[in-house]
Parts: sequence; structure tokens; C-alpha cells
Amino acid sequence: MEENIKLLSLTDKQRILDALSRELADARRQLTQEALEDVDAGRFVDHQDVKQWADSLASGAPLPLP
Repeated sequence: MEENIKLLSLTDKQRILDALSRELADARRQLTQEALEDVDAGRFVDHQDVKQWADSLASGAPLPLP
């Protein structure tokens, strides 16, 4: 596969990079939208609960996942 990539022109490589960048941006927008919908619906974990859980991991008795 690496040999095939080396054979591509600079223009083709740029087109592939542009397409991948667009796909990543689209995925990021979709994930952000889903996260905002979760927050609007009240589906989130309070920061303080996460902090307490994370702090407990170093103890002998870690808390259950919040």
C-alpha cells in the first residue's frame, strides 16, 4: 500500500487529504450535535461526580462509575 501511495501525484494526494479532512469535519460536527442534544435532554454526568470518581481511583475503595 505504501508503494501505491508513493506513486500518486501530489494533486491526487492533496485530493485524498482534502476528502479526509471533510469527512473528519463532518464527523466532528455530527458528534458535537449529538452531544448538545444529550445535554439538552439532561443526559450528562455532573463534573463534580466525575471528579470524585476519578479522585477515588487512587484510593483502596474506588467509587462506582457515576
